[in-house]
Amino acid sequence: MSTITRDAFISTTRKLTLAFELPPDSPTGDVVVTLTVKAKNTAQKPKNRMAELEGKYQGQIWMADDFDAPLEDFAEYM
Repeated sequence: MSTITRDAFISTTRKLTLAFELPPDSPTGDVVVTLTVKAKNTAQKPKNRMAELEGKYQGQIWMADDFDAPLEDFAEYM
């Protein structure tokens, strides 16, 4: 048995495709392949998308004072 280590990327669709040359002494035919998934140790923390958006639109969005007031067009239905 031999161990081969390669870096890989798992897409957001959770698909992983492996294609690489194996050593010449690797067996052919039916084999058992074991995949261990662990996150890489990176210095940067994963970005928090919500934290990036916090306060981005401050002062650009407003709501009218009479937003909850009944509409005259629908008075007959109320």
